[in-house]
Amino acid sequence: MKVKLTGVSLEAISSCYPSNCLDNAKLFDIYGEQEVIKISNITGIKKVRIADKSTCTSDLCEKAAQKLFDELHVNPSEIDGIILVTQTPDYILPPTSIILQQKLGLSKDVVAFDINYGCSGFIYGLFQSSLLIQSGSCNKVLLLVGDVLSKYVNPDDKALRLVIGDAASAALIVKGERTMTFNIKSDGSGSNHLIIPAGGCRFPLSPETSIVKERENGNMRSDENLFMDGMEVLKFVLSEVPPIIEDLLQTLNWEKKDVGLFGMHQSNEFMVDYIRRRLKLSKDSVPIALQETGNTSSATIPLMLSIKHKMLEEENRLKKVVLCGFGVGLSWGAVGLDLSKCKIFDPIEYSVS
Repeated sequence: MKVKLTGVSLEAISSCYPSNCLDNAKLFDIYGEQEVIKISNITGIKKVRIADKSTCTSDLCEKAAQKLFDELHVNPSEIDGIILVTQTPDYILPPTSIILQQKLGLSKDVVAFDINYGCSGFIYGLFQSSLLIQSGSCNKVLLLVGDVLSKYVNPDDKALRLVIGDAASAALIVKGERTMTFNIKSDGSGSNHLIIPAGGCRFPLSPETSIVKERENGNMRSDENLFMDGMEVLKFVLSEVPPIIEDLLQTLNWEKKDVGLFGMHQSNEFMVDYIRRRLKLSKDSVPIALQETGNTSSATIPLMLSIKHKMLEEENRLKKVVLCGFGVGLSWGAVGLDLSKCKIFDPIEYSVS
């Protein structure tokens, strides 16, 4: 799906991650020093941010949103739409967006809903937020994305424990003079490549689903834990992501050399760098910012912007921007936009008082 939406602007971005940080080097005794170093060298991830037992997605999102409100002097009553993109809601029901409506003091007239997406979630959420603005339904939409996926990673699954981190982000989408051009795709034939098998109506929780078993490469997990078929996901990304970016550039009539930033989902360093080399992009235009956060699902793109924004602003890389997310579903999407007027703030930490 290719869609050009006019009269919408991404006004601001803030990000939040837990103060608790797990250094992968501390896992030498559990997984073996050589194995940990090998995985860290491939992924580029040295540390992951981990939410404690009492911290949920809404907590991280609330803090990120409050940062935007404080910095921009936004009255919560001005928000007329709130979208939460998450795979780890606080409850099965009610929607976590409704909980955040109350926590943030938003009007009862606000439209609020959750979207169940992961690594492509920021692109999907930006698309839905922009649709609400362009349709005239809303003037200011608060887009929240985030996950606490570490809660679903088995401690003995080294392939994921050394990679998956927790974080959230808030973005404000408003009426404006900007244009966003989207290219979005989905393919359910790969839905079993990234999945938590048990816990829904198709495969309800039971004593059997909680049994931890040895799986591929000696990793341990139950059917209630997150599973990722790394090889299949890699094949999907390498075959589908470069073409969608090439297609978007052609639609925008942008030359690669004129794009200041290609903001990729921060899955791991190997994957992002492969995409960069496949597209023949400069290193400067494809920043990597996951070394001390890990793969934070839907929050990786805005979190990367929060971490790198000063450098990107100084180098004038935010005029022509391509953002691309890819993952669970399988789903992938890219957007071309101008972020030169977008206010981007440093990441903030969340800690339980």
